[in-house]
Amino acid sequence: MEAALRELDDGWDFKVLVVGDAWVVRWPRHRLAVEEIEQEVELLPVLGPLLPVEVPQFEYVSREPWLVAYRFIRGEPLVDEDPEGVRGFLDALHGVDVDDVPAQRPDWLETYRQQADEFRRVVLPLLDADERAHGEALLAEVETLTGFQPALTHSDLGPTHLLVRDGRLAGVIDWGDARIGDPALDYAWLLNGPFPDWDVDDDLRRRAQIYHRLGPWFEVHYGDFTDQPQWVRSGLAGVRSRL
Repeated sequence: MEAALRELDDGWDFKVLVVGDAWVVRWPRHRLAVEEIEQEVELLPVLGPLLPVEVPQFEYVSREPWLVAYRFIRGEPLVDEDPEGVRGFLDALHGVDVDDVPAQRPDWLETYRQQADEFRRVVLPLLDADERAHGEALLAEVETLTGFQPALTHSDLGPTHLLVRDGRLAGVIDWGDARIGDPALDYAWLLNGPFPDWDVDDDLRRRAQIYHRLGPWFEVHYGDFTDQPQWVRSGLAGVRSRL
């Protein structure tokens, strides 16, 4: 009997094939995604034993062309389940000794300054004239993304990357954006989605709100970069809803 194949083609950076709900095969869409998968190959074997949840462990790695395979992590996207388990995962992740893991350590503020300039170039002109002042005010808040203790961050925590099984957080996938930076980024969706009442530091909540509001700007920028107008349209709707 042949194994069932499911192709997942909605990710920004990778194409994904699920084989018989037993294996996941991923390959990059573009050069930057190659850099991401190279980091995952180095990071995940070190990180896996340090976390209370499953993460992908690549059992097959091809570099010419790039392709990886790992055992399927069963679960459904998180809605609002297991707040204690999610918080425990974040505490473990952000408690990892940053000197013990092979992860990028960008100049955080400079990276976001450059990103804000890209948003001014690509996204801001697409807003209506009466919206641009609010957009520029948000981009100016990038200058306040300072004063945190750098930690290892997943940097792309949303419902599809947090997998729940039997009511508990069971796995976290897609670690290509992981880096040493502001832990508030990992709270961006969680504090503005399923767990708004979490007790967190006021400044962490403030920074998480900025990252949350910036999220759709990345979607617009991606749609423009890849010439996919549907992402531009959906991203602009998100930008406007969070101005």
